[in-house]
Amino acid sequence: MRIACTADLHGNIADYRALFAFAAQREAHAVIVAGDLLPHAMRRDDALETQRRFVKQKLAPALDEFRSHHPTVAVYLLPGNDDWAAAYVTVEELAVEDLAHPLHERVYRLSADLWIAGYACVPPTPFSIKDFERCDDGPLPEFSFEHAFISRGGVIRPLQRREFEALPSIAEDLAALARRSDPRRTVYVCHTPPADTPLDLMPRGRRIGSRALRTFIEHYQPPLTLHGHIHEAPSLSGTYATRIGATWCVNPGRDQRRFHGVLIDFTDGMVRMEHTVYGTQPE
Repeated sequence: MRIACTADLHGNIADYRALFAFAAQREAHAVIVAGDLLPHAMRRDDALETQRRFVKQKLAPALDEFRSHHPTVAVYLLPGNDDWAAAYVTVEELAVEDLAHPLHERVYRLSADLWIAGYACVPPTPFSIKDFERCDDGPLPEFSFEHAFISRGGVIRPLQRREFEALPSIAEDLAALARRSDPRRTVYVCHTPPADTPLDLMPRGRRIGSRALRTFIEHYQPPLTLHGHIHEAPSLSGTYATRIGATWCVNPGRDQRRFHGVLIDFTDGMVRMEHTVYGTQPE
């Protein structure tokens, strides 16, 4: 199994095309975007239409072109915390034409003995879009909910702190996901990176990865987890991959000047990786 992955494309169609070209050149069997698929859209009066229009007018044609040349290569698309849930419905509709597989809280077979599962939610942020945020382990940070909004149900509306706290936590959601396949034979694509790793490092040494996800990885030891969310982590930490026990965890990073992608090979129980910018995996 050979996977080409990236994350945090934020509606940059040139990077989508770079991903598809990378996957084709390296003969990948699967293509994965690990969150934040759609353009930034904060103006509530046209946010949903902006993101939906991107899917219909740019992403769908690019996927159709890729499929026409590589019909056996599956594409998996995970939303992230910058994507409105009501716009992600348009991504889910791509599955009808077999252009892409929506990945949030979905499980698919990658091969005879390997699954792929996705989870988009990140720990709470100071930002307004809350569709794909959930409580992590520990107390909820004292972020203001004065400008917090969700779009589930198709309309953007305010979200109150108490309503947010009543939603299932990241730990609860991951536990439910683990029951749907064998975690030790599942690639987990989670937009948030695990906490306290090179993959969640931010400027000034801040770390905002998920503690619940790290606990999940430590307990279940899947072969591979793919992440995004923290664009600058690889450049700050010096690595795009790290191990938690037997699990390889990867965050390709994001740089507007050049495409960041990782090619991952599963061969004879071994995981081998190569990054378009940073080269081969660390030992």
